[in-house]
Amino acid sequence: VSAVVEEDVAFGPENLGVPTEKIWEQVNYALKAVDMTAYRLHSPMKLSGGQKQRVAIAGIIAMEPKCIILDEPTAMLDPIGREEVISTLEELNKAKNITIILITHHMSETIHADKIFVMNKGKIEGTPREVFCEVEKMKELGLEVPQVTELGFELQKEGLNIKNGTLEIDELVDEIVRVYNNN
Repeated sequence: VSAVVEEDVAFGPENLGVPTEKIWEQVNYALKAVDMTAYRLHSPMKLSGGQKQRVAIAGIIAMEPKCIILDEPTAMLDPIGREEVISTLEELNKAKNITIILITHHMSETIHADKIFVMNKGKIEGTPREVFCEVEKMKELGLEVPQVTELGFELQKEGLNIKNGTLEIDELVDEIVRVYNNN
């Protein structure tokens, strides 16, 4: 929308009729929230994909919503950019109590979610651990599970007695150490 990042972020609140001095407070907060303050005077066109996504999110934050719905916001990003965007969204959820609804095919982006809905002729609903415990069912639906969860599942199939539905690397390592310490 604009040739300068800070003006791009200000576009939404300005169109909502927010007073000018409040707009700049919101822009400052939003840029800080997505760790893009250093780029406030840069051209959005010269940013990386992850940076552009964070500026877009800053524009949303500056409008002070109660809920943000994102459809595949990381689809075109590399793993680092994907991690930056998801981390930003998680922080917003915690710091500002903004509800985040994330539509994604990258299951690893959902491991910190409060609830997951898998849509297929109805719904599967639960916490990430509850949903990802059903590795075979997820695969039948054509969905992946986080890699660490799949590795844990494969280790279980090979007879390793680890808990079902590990979501993070540290958790899986702890489970493997626990099993080997008990043998």
